[in-house]
Amino acid sequence: MSRNTSAAQALSARGVKQTALATSITLLLGGFSAPSAMAALPTGATLNSTLGTSQVTGCTYGTTPPCANKSYNVTDIVGSYFSMDQNGIPGAQPNEKTPIESFNGLVIGSTQTASGSHSNTVNGSENPNIDAPWNFFGNTGMHQTKSPTTVATQGAGTATLNLDWSVTWNGIPDIPMVNTGVPTITCSTSSCSDTSSYTLDAAYHVAGAGFTTVGYTLHLEGSISSPTSTVPVPAAAWLFGSGLMGLAGVARRRKSKA
Repeated sequence: MSRNTSAAQALSARGVKQTALATSITLLLGGFSAPSAMAALPTGATLNSTLGTSQVTGCTYGTTPPCANKSYNVTDIVGSYFSMDQNGIPGAQPNEKTPIESFNGLVIGSTQTASGSHSNTVNGSENPNIDAPWNFFGNTGMHQTKSPTTVATQGAGTATLNLDWSVTWNGIPDIPMVNTGVPTITCSTSSCSDTSSYTLDAAYHVAGAGFTTVGYTLHLEGSISSPTSTVPVPAAAWLFGSGLMGLAGVARRRKSKA
């Protein structure tokens, strides 16, 4: 066999190896894709709620604020609140609303219990979870859930929840709520994802503590925060790196033999 023939065969063999390596890298790149966007309202997503505050929302006789006289001011709770029916009139009346705000927020996928409700006003001895302690009819209470909060349905900019809502108040560990309206979220973005603002509305009636069948409504508004996670480097990425190193080695060998 001539020297020229041997050289040609060696070059051909190197060419086959390079082609196989390039093919392997192409296949790896085809199977290596960037992580997909986090699903909306995944387990661990938190609905943070802003404190409801009393604000002038209108004026008597239908005029708009600022009213000509303070006595014309119509006030309502703006932000998050719950209400309990006190007069039999449908809908949450301004004087029936109790402002609330986040403590840990409402967490998707979690059961969130609270304890330490008591008579008289908030004194710091409470163990809140979803919301900060509030005062209702002179006594302290907090909200809680009795089973994990889950997403029931989800569409563009909306979602419904399985929300097993409950109250601890005035030393009563659990005042259950019976759902009378599907808890519905409306979001500022179609995905209801991280940093979206939202409103949540739900309707129940109280099933204990002497308030049985009394209407109760929940209104939360605020922003959504999604859980953070470290994305592991796929095995394909390591193989891709090995492939690049292999190409570099081939190039060095060819240069040294040139």
